[in-house]
Formats: sequence, C-alpha cells, structure tokens
Amino acid sequence: MATVTDVFVSGLVGNLIFYRRMGKSYARIKRAHLKQTSATRTRGLNFGVASRAGKALRGGLRAAMPVPTDRDMQNRFSGSIAKWIGQTTIDELQPTNEVPFLSTLAFTKEQSFSGRFKVPLMLQENIIAVGIDAFVPTLQISALAGTSLITLIISVAGCQLKTGEPLGNETHTIEIPYNNTLIPAQMPEFHVATSTGSLTVAAARLIYKKPAYDTWIDMNKEAFMPAGVIDARYW
Repeated sequence: MATVTDVFVSGLVGNLIFYRRMGKSYARIKRAHLKQTSATRTRGLNFGVASRAGKALRGGLRAAMPVPTDRDMQNRFSGSIAKWIGQTTIDELQPTNEVPFLSTLAFTKEQSFSGRFKVPLMLQENIIAVGIDAFVPTLQISALAGTSLITLIISVAGCQLKTGEPLGNETHTIEIPYNNTLIPAQMPEFHVATSTGSLTVAAARLIYKKPAYDTWIDMNKEAFMPAGVIDARYW
C-alpha cells in the first residue's frame, strides 16, 4: 500500500484507487475481477442440489435416525451426496446401484448398523423391497446386556435429485425377541416411487429393549444406537 503526500486525488486513475482513511491519503492497485470457472459454478450448483435432496430424504428417513435434528449428521448426509456428484452436472450422472459415500453413511459415530446387525439386507429393485435373510438373533445381533427385545426399523425414501421433490417414503418396524430362535427370512415391501433421475435411500436402526413391569423400556446408550444407510441408488 502506498501513501500519497502533497497532492491528493480521489477516485480511480488507471489501475490505481486513491482514497482517504483516518485522515491520511492512500493508493492501492485495483484487483482484477475474478471470474468463476465452469467447475466452480457447477460445484456451487451441485451443493444446492445436495442440500435440497438431503433435506427431502432425511424427512422420509426420520424413523431410522436416533437423533434426526443432529446438525453434524445432517451435514454429513448432504455432504455425502455432494461428494458423489462432485463436479459432474446432474444431467451427466449415470444410474448406479451403489451411490458412493451415501450407501455406507452411518447416522451415529459409534459402531455401525452393519457392525451390530450381521444379517444381509438387500434392496430389491423391481418392487422396492428389503430382503432379510433368516437369522438367529443371539448369534447375529450384538446387543446390550439385559436385552430381551430388539426393534428393527427400516425406512425407504426417494426424491427427484435435480429438484429435491419427494417421491414418497415408508417405514416398517419388526420386533425381534432376543433369543436363539430362528427368525425366518422376510421381504417387507415399500411403496416409494422411482423414475429417471430419482435417488432412493434405505436406512435402518436397532433399538434395544428390556422388560420393566408391564412394558418395555428402550435402553438408550450412545455406543448402542446403531443406525445408518443400508442402500442408496440412483435411477
């Protein structure tokens, strides 16, 4: 920064700007206009797309989220969509059965859902159904001491990626006695619309319970609140 003495000129002269500050006269070089690159503009637009889609999907997956209002989780959810899109324009995105970053997103920071529930879950494309293999609870679910019942919550939600328009959501709840009895295979169906350019996400959560008098009490413990995305695909 240069200090002007004797003569003071106010305003722009060439690429110099002359001005006064706190009773003194100064001159500085005018900064060149910084133009946004195409990649920067695309990234900015995609961030907005990810935010809208994330909000729409989270609204339909609330039942599978231990703390739906957790801002860190919300940011990670939308951020995973933004990472997947990257600098690609929405119209150039290709359909995929496994959306990177989003397909493995955990809603809680402790052990993941798949780490506690060691039973394969698979989203069936044609009818939007989640296939659950037969399993023995005490052998394939890690639980808190004293657990007698486990609630499995599965939610599916969809939205049009480009606009964030919700395409529906549905939740199924399955009560699982925590013992060594074989639970038969199941395939709950979800009535969620899909179309070209839509994003469908399935999420699941476990709630551990113990008996108390004539009811069941949730055993809320941070390390035992497994929940997260189990499938995400772009049509």
